[in-house]
Amino acid sequence: MLDTIAINLQRDDYIIHLPERFTPHVGALTNPLFGDGGIVKCYYNPTKAEKAQGYLPRITVFKKPFGDWASAVWMKIEFSAPKLIFGNNFEELNGNEGFDSVIKALLAGLKRMGIETTYEALSDARVAAIHYSKNVLLARDTPCYLLIQTLQKLDISAKLDLNQTDFRNGGQMAKYHASTFEIAIYDKVKDLEQARKYGAGRGAETDYDCQHDLFAGQKTPEVLRLEVRLKSRKLKSLIKTLGVSREMTLKGLFCASLSRAILMYYWEEITKGLYVLNIDTGSCEKLIDNIRAHFPKKRPHTILALMGFVQTCQQTGIRGARLLLGLNDSQFYRLKADAKKLEQDTKSPRFAVLGAVKSQLKEFIPLIKQDIVDQDLLKDVARM
Repeated sequence: MLDTIAINLQRDDYIIHLPERFTPHVGALTNPLFGDGGIVKCYYNPTKAEKAQGYLPRITVFKKPFGDWASAVWMKIEFSAPKLIFGNNFEELNGNEGFDSVIKALLAGLKRMGIETTYEALSDARVAAIHYSKNVLLARDTPCYLLIQTLQKLDISAKLDLNQTDFRNGGQMAKYHASTFEIAIYDKVKDLEQARKYGAGRGAETDYDCQHDLFAGQKTPEVLRLEVRLKSRKLKSLIKTLGVSREMTLKGLFCASLSRAILMYYWEEITKGLYVLNIDTGSCEKLIDNIRAHFPKKRPHTILALMGFVQTCQQTGIRGARLLLGLNDSQFYRLKADAKKLEQDTKSPRFAVLGAVKSQLKEFIPLIKQDIVDQDLLKDVARM
């Protein structure tokens, strides 16, 4: 449903009992000479010894260079909701029902860190960022990387106003980045293995210590992770796009139906370009017949151009085809529009797998620990 959340508490909503645990000492914020005239930050990242006793959030206290003390200082608390409850984020919270447990676990964690606040302050805290996510259990004969490699062939940068597309760890992760949001699609199990082997810097997350031994002695499942990471500014506009109304507080955004709507929205946007992979190019004769059936007035040279475009797209991706063929905007968008009309009614096998992903997003049933270690349940998924 959701994973990482960052909330802001106002100065009057918390008390710090152990200021020496911050770097630098949080007491330095009271010194008007401290800092260089910009925003000053004091960090409290739990030590390895502290995390060995159970998952803890990360804390940052900010001070602006202007304003009165109450408004110039605030605290950001960043935490993974499922890790607070389960110690890992393979298991998922049971929708809105998990809210009370998360707040109580967060209060307990903050108390261990010497920070005092209230249930109401956390519930009503403004959200600075939130990561909505879903772990999708696949059959073991459907490796996650095959789906991720398929997604690499799509052209979604312009459609979602992205400024960076990154494919990492040998095709195990696809990351689409913009200034106010990010979409990550990756092999959840392989990501954990990468972090265990090479360190957290090679992974998609930041806190792996609590889940290194999750699959000890077990045959690992295939879990595809879809995660939409939103800053508050993007979330406000997205909520309007979806036609829903929500307060930008932890209580208002901790919502299974909102998470489902956001993940479904982006999955639909990402997979819209898959039509080009569902055009039969195995036979030149059939491909020419398909083109002539849809475009009876096309001349031989334009038929050849469309054939070349479709075949290049299937091998190198839509963006790769544009670069290799040196197409200008007019040529590119015309060929894309023509190719879309050639999509077959009979779906290729990869579409069945994508359909299974969409089905799990629609149903939005939380993944539980038994799902990822129980052999019988995995066999059931293979028959879906």
